[in-house]
Amino acid sequence: MWYPKGDTTQVLEVDSSGCYSVEVIINGCKIQDRVNVKICMEPAAQEGSKWFFGGNAGLDFSNTPPSPITDGKVNTPEGTSSIANSKGQLLFYSDGIKIWNKDGEEMTCFGLTKCEPLLGSPNSTQSVLIVPQPTCKGCEYLFNVFTTSDINGAKLLTVSVVDMRRNNGKGAIIEQNTTLQQPTTEQIVSSRNDKDSTYWVISHGYGNNTFHIYHATDGGLTESGTYNLGMAIDTTTEAQGYMKFSAADSTGQRQLAVIIPGPPKNYVELYSFNDSTGVLSYKKTIDLGPAPPTAYGIEFSPTGEKMYVSFQGSGGTKSLLKQYDLTFPDSLLTETAITIDSSSTQKYGALQIATDGKIYMAIQGSEYLAVIGEPEGDALTSVEYKRDGVNLGGKNSQLGLPNMVQDFTQESSGPGFEAEGFCTNEPTTFEASPICDPIKDTYSWDFLGNGTFTAPSKEQKATYTYTEPGTYLVGLRASNQCKDTLIIQEVIIYPTPDPINLGPDKDTCGAYVPLDMNVVAEGYAWFNRGRIVGRQKTYNAIATGDYIGVAYNGPLRECFMADTIKISLRKPPGITIGPDTTLCRDSSIVLNVRSEVWIEFNWSTGENTRDITVSQPGTYIVNVKDRNDCFNSDTIQVGERPSPILNLAPEYIICIPDGGSTILDANGVGVLHYEWPHSGDTTRTVTVNQEGIYSVIATNDVGCVTEQSTNVVDKCEPRFFIPEAFSPDGEGHNENLEVFGAYYTRFTMRIYNRWGEVIYATTEIEDRWDGTYKGLKVQPGVYPYVLSYEALYFPERAPVVKRGSVLVIR
Repeated sequence: MWYPKGDTTQVLEVDSSGCYSVEVIINGCKIQDRVNVKICMEPAAQEGSKWFFGGNAGLDFSNTPPSPITDGKVNTPEGTSSIANSKGQLLFYSDGIKIWNKDGEEMTCFGLTKCEPLLGSPNSTQSVLIVPQPTCKGCEYLFNVFTTSDINGAKLLTVSVVDMRRNNGKGAIIEQNTTLQQPTTEQIVSSRNDKDSTYWVISHGYGNNTFHIYHATDGGLTESGTYNLGMAIDTTTEAQGYMKFSAADSTGQRQLAVIIPGPPKNYVELYSFNDSTGVLSYKKTIDLGPAPPTAYGIEFSPTGEKMYVSFQGSGGTKSLLKQYDLTFPDSLLTETAITIDSSSTQKYGALQIATDGKIYMAIQGSEYLAVIGEPEGDALTSVEYKRDGVNLGGKNSQLGLPNMVQDFTQESSGPGFEAEGFCTNEPTTFEASPICDPIKDTYSWDFLGNGTFTAPSKEQKATYTYTEPGTYLVGLRASNQCKDTLIIQEVIIYPTPDPINLGPDKDTCGAYVPLDMNVVAEGYAWFNRGRIVGRQKTYNAIATGDYIGVAYNGPLRECFMADTIKISLRKPPGITIGPDTTLCRDSSIVLNVRSEVWIEFNWSTGENTRDITVSQPGTYIVNVKDRNDCFNSDTIQVGERPSPILNLAPEYIICIPDGGSTILDANGVGVLHYEWPHSGDTTRTVTVNQEGIYSVIATNDVGCVTEQSTNVVDKCEPRFFIPEAFSPDGEGHNENLEVFGAYYTRFTMRIYNRWGEVIYATTEIEDRWDGTYKGLKVQPGVYPYVLSYEALYFPERAPVVKRGSVLVIR
């Protein structure tokens, strides 16, 4: 029986690469063997390249960038799983209830009396997980399909088995719904031990803190042990978060993260797992803060140094995507977390790393997956996040993404080369991948991209030291008996910072010692007692100890310089300039260093006196020194209280000779109390009848005072009296026209006859018209006049013209 198509001949002709295994049965005894057939330059290790999830959505990671798969049959809110062969050819996929083969047909059963639905659930976080069952070290044809039911239902962990030799290589279900554990949570993960090609599967019990470890070997699937570690998961909400493995390090040790959602609080627990021994050990619990928002998805960066968590918003809280730097000490983990994205309208779901090294996030109802392009980045800009990162070809994401053996989602490698060390003036090491192992190759290198290659060599490794930063197109020419190929890859070399000199060790007295690396770099870190205590070029050391300053360039902080300084810091006397205070707007207060211990003062305002007067709100800092050269500082925050507003006019006018008076109106805004010092009145308005300067004081409800003054001046309006008639008849009464006026200047008067001739004119009001013109008496009648003058106290006004008439009676 041959895999992958179930051929039963003794000889099998093949024309494509892949893993071929055969099982020979003789008198009931079975013998297995396998062979890998390779095609040079064909990518391998792509078991995790086909994704099916959400509302008939899918992605094919055999392409760059991944292309949409639009004919998938999965339509489920949460957990799915899929599996391809090492060449990236789809084998089958499942939503935990049905299994579909590579042609999108529902997989049939073989050797079973009845084909039942699997016991997963649409509402189970990690409803299903497909894990190979080792048969002959790499040519697996049996697959374990684990399912978890809804935590609000049966709480059941089961396994079914698919044999891919059946149905002409399309596979068939040969075992169904074997119960492994009950009650269980919705969490299940798997990893591969690369040393022996076996697989580990971990689930978590419900109502306890028990992990169940299963081991899939060529002898079958067995439960290898249980571990009682961490928090008990004993509520339905706690059982719905994701569980994820990180990639393994060189020793086969990897991290396991378990999301424990709230309410009242969200947690993530971190464990250490060994691929060789299957031993699980507790590391720590991280408090992610109150729920909602509720923690849901989790994923590690490829190095395992960064951890990403998605939170689902509800009850007025936003959905969040956060990054946690696991290289930081526990006390700084949550404080330094970076919020990558937030939304008050969208619900964030699962996080899943892919074979391209990027992390993808599901967004419920979206036609896109969000993408974290550089998961190792240290800042919001450097992670290259896009919410609309990859288009699903018109299909929709829901909350879940495919659950896979963690190793299947690692970056796949094909023919080419890898480089290590990307810093100027330090060796960069290049290592070529064989074109078609085990055929031996020869290699030539062009390190500068200028067409100059090294002599051919059988050594896969080479080194080159770059002296200038930049982007280089490095060429590798590889040859063997099957293939000659030229591979060109981009290599970015980052500048190594200049050497750091923190100066000699310091023994000083003060609240801190200012430290400065004095070099230009992309990033900085200060270390004290094994902890990162600062990330700026400068740092104020506040305790005795050894301080290491590191300046680095490059996204992975590989290009760095460092220096160490020993600080012996004696504590200075205490200083205070008082508690935070406030001042009224448009007023000032005095800030004072009270203690006589201090003899030198340096205020943030630039002043160097013991006392300063400030009239603006803000933060004020004083640095002080005593006679023993001890330094200290204090800070005070000065706030501002609103002052009342007065709108008293700047000038009022009265006419004292006329016995005049005027009303002064303070017209205040936000005033609690008025006071007029000249009279003691407490009203908004007062009446005055004397000229002079008058002031009003206003106080508001926070005790702030405003004073305003006005000038009351004696200025009378011009006035005139012109008789309506006079009788120049020689009888001695009312013989002249007398005009009376006051408070005027520039007076003129003209009197006209009926023909418009001026028969009398004067500029002196004391002059009198006697009713004659050119020495002759005018006839009785009405004579018009025009009077012109300017106001004595208001010179800015235009001249005033009055017109009228006077009756001459004889």
